Amino acid sequence: MKYWNRARISRTREREARAKRRVFEKQEESKERNRCYTSGDAEKNADLMLHALGSSHRRKMVALLRRDGAMSVSKLAKPLRMTLSAALYEIGILERVRIITTHKRGRIRFCVYNPHALKELARWLVSRP
Repeated sequence: MKYWNRARISRTREREARAKRRVFEKQEESKERNRCYTSGDAEKNADLMLHALGSSHRRKMVALLRRDGAMSVSKLAKPLRMTLSAALYEIGILERVRIITTHKRGRIRFCVYNPHALKELARWLVSRP
């Protein structure tokens, strides 16, 4: 016969807390998957890209990168008169849908335009009836 002592109660509570944490983490992973580019799912990717390009700041960032090539986040934010944190937020959205890619060299984060993403969006738009 098992007795309900402090140690057993503590273990039971910990086990229940771990189970709740696992359920929460799975839900968060699912949400993140729905917010990110998925290879082969053109409809979802087009929806994400159209949402990302819905902001004038993000469209201007893409235009700057397309015209001038790769540049640092600070150089990209300066003509738009944005703070670095606001620019990083906008870049994160564009990077999540693979319109741009970023890489870091030392302390500087560079952004690069990805023309294949918008070509994929154009193909999807043309294929719509």
